[in-house]
Parts: sequence; structure tokens; C-alpha cells
Amino acid sequence: MKEIGSIFPLCGKRPDGSLHNNVMVDRKLVSFCREALYIIAKKESAAGKREMLPRYTCDTVIAPFREQGYECTFFPTNSDLTIDISKTWEVFATFRPNLIVVHPYFGMDLTTDEQDMLGKMHRDGCEIILDLTQCLFSKMRLPFVKYYVGSMRKWFAIPDGAFLETAETVDIPVNENKDIVALQTEAMRLRAEYFESGDAETKSRSISLSHEVEELMTRPITPHVMAEDSVTLLACENAERQQKIRIENYKRLYEGLKDVSDIELIADISRLTTAPLFFPFRVKDIRSMQRKLAQKSVYARLIWEEEDRILTITVDQRYDLSDMDRVIAAIKE
Repeated sequence: MKEIGSIFPLCGKRPDGSLHNNVMVDRKLVSFCREALYIIAKKESAAGKREMLPRYTCDTVIAPFREQGYECTFFPTNSDLTIDISKTWEVFATFRPNLIVVHPYFGMDLTTDEQDMLGKMHRDGCEIILDLTQCLFSKMRLPFVKYYVGSMRKWFAIPDGAFLETAETVDIPVNENKDIVALQTEAMRLRAEYFESGDAETKSRSISLSHEVEELMTRPITPHVMAEDSVTLLACENAERQQKIRIENYKRLYEGLKDVSDIELIADISRLTTAPLFFPFRVKDIRSMQRKLAQKSVYARLIWEEEDRILTITVDQRYDLSDMDRVIAAIKE
């Protein structure tokens, strides 16, 4: 049975002149998003080392700042993942950060109220970083945002790749992240081999290499340039097609699951403004749901803490509406 939610396989495709993308224009390319944040943290450290981040974020977002001695605090979000404006103002007034990282979540650009708040904080002396990892194709560019970053390897079949977009002059590294890229490339190649053969040992080797990559990424951060092989693979991608597929898959899941009593959808479909990274939902028993879905070869990801009760379904360009119908049936079962 076709797996939904595994890592991207590496299929050795190359540009053929008919594919195009718009994710590299005017962007500085680095190996991983945490490296882009590390570069920003280093550049901004002279102005102070106090950073404010959203309640829902990842260790890889926090680490670049803590490694450089920043004091970090967190601002709250509402159940639909919008910023809790009044409580965030309270945190801001007490903490007085010089940097704020903001995540537009799962294809939902910042609301007008969020933009107004961040604009005022910027005028009060705080620089804004917008992490577009979950909204990679967002066209939102705001006058008070100094830096845009995002992970591209979570969207495409590339072993590494992230971007830093800014009008500022920043130092971009010249060395590739050869060790990690080699391991991730082999993990992705083996995953493609497994999808062809169905051999369980091949899958196990792929998973083991992916875990090795994750372990290496806990090391102290050294920025690297995005690997040339990844740049070449990225140039193959059809951005318009992939956005369309992600949005269609997301909408199919929303319509199929909106009335299911056992789960809670994060936000109304009207909030979807750009292609999403994943489809999120809340569930009472995370592990039970994951086990149930895994029996149907659907792998729901837990990307934050278990107590947050948020799982995500992969909706990327490898899948079609029939795959989403499989997910819906598995959740309802």
C-alpha cells in the first residue's frame, strides 16, 4: 500500500527545460533554516540578545539564538494558531525583546491584527523575522519585516536547502554541508528503492540514516551554503503545480473531516491563503491515532509537544485526492 507521510524519495531527476520555480529568486541559499537564523542572530547581537518566539515552535528555531547567548521567551497563541494579541503585548512590555520570530502557520498568512501589532513593535525598536517554512510560497512582504527565512527541504525532494531573504548585507558561507548532505541523499535514495521493491530492510536502512542526520543536526551550528546538487534538483520543481496540489489536498481533507467529532480542525478553510506545508488537526489521544493511521500506511506527524495534541497530515505533490480520501477513511474508521 502506498505510504502517506514518509520522507521524500530521491529519484535522480534533472532539469528538462519545461519545469520552473520561483522559490530561489532574490534569496540567499543556505543548508538548513537554523543556519539562516544563526546568521541573523549573529548580525543582530550588537543591538541586544533578547528574543521573543511563538508558543508553537521547534528546538531548531530556538537553538541558533541560545547558542549565541540570547535570552528567549515565548508569546501565546490562540487555539486557531493566531497570535493572542493582548497577552503578547503583555509579554512584550515586560520582556522588551530586540528580536521577534513569527511563524505564519500551515498556509495561513498573518492576519491584519497580527500585522498591526508587529508593525507597532517594530516602531518600538524590535526587529521582525518571518519564518515562512509553513507558508513557503507566501507573497506577503511587509515593510516592518527585516528578515524572511524558510526551510525548502521540507517541501521538495532535496537533501538540504533553506533561504534567507533580506535587504541587509549578510555573510553567506561558501562551504557545503557535505557530511549531512551525503547521509540524507543516501537515505532518500534508499527510500526510493524501497518504494520500488517493498523491501523492509531497505526501508530500515533509510530510516536509520535519517535518524543519524537528525543526531548530527544537534551539533553546534556552523552555517553552510546549500549544496549544488540540491540547487540543481530544486530547479526541476514546478512551483505552480505543487502549490495547486497542496491546496487541493488540504481542502479535500478539510471537507472530509470538518464534521468528524473525534478530531478538532485548527482553523476555518477561509484562513487558507497560500499553499500549506501540512494539514493540522487536534486529537485527544495522539499515540492511538498515530497507531490507527499507521496500520493504513498513513504516518501523521507530531511536530510539537505531545500535550499540544496537534498532528499533521502530509499533503504534498506526491499525493492526489484519492490519497486524501484514504486518510479521511482511516481517521473516520
